[in-house]
Amino acid sequence: MQLGTDLVTFYNPDFWGVSSEVEIAQLAQQDGRAFWRRLLDAQASTGVAGIELTFPPFDWRGAVAAFGSIDALLNELGQRGLVIWSSFFPDLDRIPISEHSASQQRILQSALDAAQFLSAVGGRVLVVGLPCRSTWCADPVQFVDMALAQPMADLLNRMGALTAREGIMLAVHTEAHSVCCAPRDVDLFMLLTDPRYVSLCFDPAHIILEGGNPTRVLDRHLERVVAMHWKDASGIMPLSIVIDETIYAKHRPYFRPLGEGDVDFSTLRRLLENAPLKCGPILEMDSCPAPEQVLQKAAAFVRNAYGLTSGTDA
Repeated sequence: MQLGTDLVTFYNPDFWGVSSEVEIAQLAQQDGRAFWRRLLDAQASTGVAGIELTFPPFDWRGAVAAFGSIDALLNELGQRGLVIWSSFFPDLDRIPISEHSASQQRILQSALDAAQFLSAVGGRVLVVGLPCRSTWCADPVQFVDMALAQPMADLLNRMGALTAREGIMLAVHTEAHSVCCAPRDVDLFMLLTDPRYVSLCFDPAHIILEGGNPTRVLDRHLERVVAMHWKDASGIMPLSIVIDETIYAKHRPYFRPLGEGDVDFSTLRRLLENAPLKCGPILEMDSCPAPEQVLQKAAAFVRNAYGLTSGTDA
């Protein structure tokens, strides 16, 4: 069993020696090769081999541009014993819901491009983030109902059909404050999407933030789970919290080191034995100032959960 990590783990200015997240992106623009080599070296030092690419500057396009080609990227990964398992697809969240229909062809092409990249590097899963809800009782009020969900589900089905032809599974991520995180919302999108083309990337920490029970949600949709983010959290976020561009930063105070929050990983691990997983456990710790130490500690927790004692992936 190998372990992996989402590269959002490295999204912290302290790690990069800068003062803001904007400056992290500037570093990548100034010298992409040096940026990515530092990132890959840091991950390789932890013994965690799998990678989930995420939003810029930690995205697949940035990685290819940094080294000049997919082959050159694969060479850099191979030198360090690293492999790409999955990639996050942010387009549906970054394009307003009202513009999804007009942007459908652009979205489908972007999904196909990402799937073709993943196929070329041996990846397995394209993880999709869905749009955020509106703030509670905002004017106008937004309802996550059939009228809102059905067109999005139809688009997900079409995306999944495209990625499936490339050998890549499309998996919806259970992101807190998105339209697919509260248990009923996960049920809704799993009902409306075709299980042959749309799967689930399960994230128990985000379900905790929404007041859900991760064990119950996983048990209901186990046959759809192709990847899981190992992430812990404590507490339910206030219903009235303002949902804007800062919402993801607002999540971070609720996240906890693995085993120190409210997630029942022991039960989740037993359930996962019957899930159609396409990759190993993906460690996800948002924005760590010292990601190497955090990843090593998290990896030890997961290995212990699986009854492994080795300090490296088996």
